[in-house]
Amino acid sequence: MMLLAAITAHAKKDWRGKVVDSQGEPVAYANVAVLSKSDSTVVCGAVTGEDGTFNIVTSEKDGIMMVAMLGYQTQYIVPVDGAVITLLDDTAMLQSAVAVAVIPKTKLTGEGIQTSVRGSVLENVGNAKDVLAKTPGIVKTSGGLEVIGKGTPLVYINGHKVTDPTELDRLQSNEIQSVEVITNPGAQYDATVRSVVRIRTVRRQGDGFGFSLNAADSQSLRWAAGNDPSGALNVNYRTGGVDFFGGVNYAGSSFRQISDINKVSFGKTAAGDDWRFQNLSDLTGASHSKDLYGNAGVNWQLADNHFLGGKIEWGRTLAIDSHTVINDNAIENGTLVDKLTTTSEDSLGDDKPFNLGANVYYNGVVGQKMGVDINLDYYGTDASSKSVSTETSTMTHDATIHSTALIAGRMYAGKAVLSYPIWTGQLQFGTEETFSRRNNEYYITGVDIPASSSKVIENNYAGFASYAFMLPKVGMFNAGVRYEYVHYTYEDALAPAENIARDYGNWFPSLSYSNAFGPVQLMLNYSTKTNRPTYDFLSSAIRYNSRYIWQSGNAKLQPDMMRNASLAAVYKWVTLMVNYTRTDNAIMTWSSPYGDEGVVLVQPRNIDTPLRSMTAAVNFTPTFGHWSLNYTLGVQPQWLTINAPDSREPSGFRVTRFNGKPQYIAQFNNTLSAKGNWQFEFGGTFLSRGYMRNIYLTSNYFDLTAAIQKAFLPDGALVLRLEAADILGLAVQNADTDFGNHTITQTNLMDTQRVKLSLRYNFNTSQSKYRGTGAGSDTKNRM
Repeated sequence: MMLLAAITAHAKKDWRGKVVDSQGEPVAYANVAVLSKSDSTVVCGAVTGEDGTFNIVTSEKDGIMMVAMLGYQTQYIVPVDGAVITLLDDTAMLQSAVAVAVIPKTKLTGEGIQTSVRGSVLENVGNAKDVLAKTPGIVKTSGGLEVIGKGTPLVYINGHKVTDPTELDRLQSNEIQSVEVITNPGAQYDATVRSVVRIRTVRRQGDGFGFSLNAADSQSLRWAAGNDPSGALNVNYRTGGVDFFGGVNYAGSSFRQISDINKVSFGKTAAGDDWRFQNLSDLTGASHSKDLYGNAGVNWQLADNHFLGGKIEWGRTLAIDSHTVINDNAIENGTLVDKLTTTSEDSLGDDKPFNLGANVYYNGVVGQKMGVDINLDYYGTDASSKSVSTETSTMTHDATIHSTALIAGRMYAGKAVLSYPIWTGQLQFGTEETFSRRNNEYYITGVDIPASSSKVIENNYAGFASYAFMLPKVGMFNAGVRYEYVHYTYEDALAPAENIARDYGNWFPSLSYSNAFGPVQLMLNYSTKTNRPTYDFLSSAIRYNSRYIWQSGNAKLQPDMMRNASLAAVYKWVTLMVNYTRTDNAIMTWSSPYGDEGVVLVQPRNIDTPLRSMTAAVNFTPTFGHWSLNYTLGVQPQWLTINAPDSREPSGFRVTRFNGKPQYIAQFNNTLSAKGNWQFEFGGTFLSRGYMRNIYLTSNYFDLTAAIQKAFLPDGALVLRLEAADILGLAVQNADTDFGNHTITQTNLMDTQRVKLSLRYNFNTSQSKYRGTGAGSDTKNRM
């Protein structure tokens, strides 16, 4: 028996190699299979890693090796140990393209939609945020960058999760190789993650010292005091297999809002008569803040396929100055009962807000095939704030309200992912644990609102597994499942009757299929996701905004559940995306009368009827000579009916419908490249009026933008850029909403009309080799 085992082991062959694209960049997650020469059946296989490498151990001596990846031509070769296999783009995708060298090519990868940046017009559009705003599948809205139909994505750069909010500002477009938009994140991601963006940077070789320096200044055209300076310095030093990196970033931010608000509450008096309270308000608010961020870390390549590293990220808010004036006219049953002016000053408390994050990781291959990825994370945040509101009334009484808020949060998380090639695919399985604590203290004087001293404890235990494989001529399949068990407690030392403890566990399956049908690439996805309330939403403390507006969280909130089905198709330079989502227990902000003195309490709650929504969008990226276009057209209908409380109805409820008026989306970007490293851009985003959850947007939003930039020095190391936002001043969103016994109509004028001048300089820069992917991402964001 021992002799037989030795002969068998000796007969096995170890095939190692690397898969790259036509530019020499590694192709991750390509399928490599050994086929029998006699009948072409699959003997064994593997999936390439992030660096494009693979390792197959087989007893097949005379087989044929097949290398396949969606969007590339399948290669059949005679196996050679140590071979570098080049995959060529599927020419059927590009056969009618003009000026291919500058087209940002888009293709399906089996997980998402990948857009090339290097060698395209996207290479010189600014920073990573500018690239994402022009990437198919992503739209820029008034709230920031969103994946169409999936909200704000989780972003990774070279496999590490972005936690520093300035990192996308610091990463320059000419350092980016490609952007992949994943609309159906697999089981290895937290169940709250609905979309992921993976950025891969250009791999630069060589050791030595490098740095990048960025400086910018943004000025409001509506408000002289709205000036936002920012700057960043990042350094990197490589020697041998060790990579040291660090950086510091300063950001000034300002914001102004002018709004007119009409709030109407309905109810019944003790005698059963109808009661109506109307509050006509105008609001002017302005704020300034100054923040400082830093990071430092090291990545050490211990040996081939073995990496170890760690990093620390910190941030401190240096100053906050917020000033708000609200003028209220309170009308009860048609009679003016109060004319009130509230002036509020918000600032930092005794301790300036500070957050600290740390990550250590190991990434490598154990034995010949087992991939291992381990991450340990810590995140802590401490913040204090204070507010003084001075109320002056011409008809009732004056008041001065002081409030103080203290917040302390801690999170500890660990994640381990193992991967192993089986047959023609790869099995991936692992576990993730997150332990978080959040303390909130709120004290107020001058008004009859109770103080609060609450603690939220949440422990999340998760296990997951997925298997991805490719069948020749059939397509690529990926199936996964994740189970999460959560223990949650809420305790208020000043109101023990509000204490809550509960446990819940859920399964989250995901399925995907992708294949190429001639020149058309197709991908189908299904997944179940959840959305957990933020920690602010879980605090039951009542916060005082003004005499007639109070705000609170809701410790009884339950996570909502989402079931998603989506389709994506790519044909040449046309990309189609369709997504349908059903959300049960949807979390929505709700406003209702609180008592009989005209006070309104704003509070999140779960909706007991399902929210159904759909998004359909098509993206076009043709190029005509030096002119490149990137146009997106889409529509977002929804179906939502709510039984809203309304004491005017005999049943005590009234059906409110948020259906029938979908929101239309149009985004266009034009880029013109000229001689002398000049680049001109002209674009815009249009969002029509329509329903969005339980709000009706009553105005059309249009943000017209333009930019001009010039690159200097070899390789464009120095870039000067001037850009303008909201040129026409039409980036405005007004809103109406109906809460049954309370309605709100609001018009807004935001500080969106701006010009920005930026300067970027890179010296011998090379992106960090950091491979930490992080753990506990959802909990960190909720903090």
